Amino acid sequence: FLLLFQPTLVLAQQRPLMTERAKTLEQGYVLVDLGVEFLQGATFPFSGLKGDLIRAGAVGMRIGVADTTEIQLLGTIQNVLNIEERYSAPNTSRLQIFGHSTSDVGDFTLATKVRLKNEGPGWPVLAFRFGLQLPNASNENGLGNDETNVFGSVLAQKQFGKLQLMVDLGVAILGNPVVPGSQDDLFTYGAALTYLVHPQINLLIDGMGRMGPGDIGTEEQFSLRLGSRIEAAGLHWDVAAFVGFYESDPSSGLVLGVSRAFKWR
Repeated sequence: FLLLFQPTLVLAQQRPLMTERAKTLEQGYVLVDLGVEFLQGATFPFSGLKGDLIRAGAVGMRIGVADTTEIQLLGTIQNVLNIEERYSAPNTSRLQIFGHSTSDVGDFTLATKVRLKNEGPGWPVLAFRFGLQLPNASNENGLGNDETNVFGSVLAQKQFGKLQLMVDLGVAILGNPVVPGSQDDLFTYGAALTYLVHPQINLLIDGMGRMGPGDIGTEEQFSLRLGSRIEAAGLHWDVAAFVGFYESDPSSGLVLGVSRAFKWR
């Protein structure tokens, strides 16, 4: 279906960044990205599982529906965990895992981003993003918490010659899987830098995390990505190394992906 659209490159590429850009996709365009992530030492504290995780088909679709508004659908088609360690956890008794691996669809996110102010002398692009994460991954397979999460954040983006700075500050309201009917409110933060070393090549560094009084399944997290994005053959290709800093983060990994934008109207 997407091949029916005329391909056009636009300046709103997101992969492999975790920090959300403040700029919105141009009206009438759709940006589709597809990636795969190889993460070592991935931990699922609610289920008591730890191992190497493959996120196959990390997909995203972003649609410019108005001059200042973008809607997003983000998620993973299949998560596959090679279990290296199992320990007692709140969800252990509900697990239906037979063997040394488990798999399931990943949680999907529905979000809207609204640009509030364009970039100007001394002013960054400002935007607000809000949405929810659906509990698509089941707790029986050990890869989900069966909780719906809500988030909102303020975004800023500023260009300094070949250098671009992005900042993401917000709040995430996470359903607590251990205490029924309760929630944990965490502060979310992120910052990214991209540098244009060639008209078709960007280098980037990106850090994203959350902090606050979390519980099992809603712990504090922080991870860093260092990589590049290359424009070639009408596509944007990306590769990045991943490093986690908390026990609840994967310890390290590799991220690969490709993006393409289409004019749909």
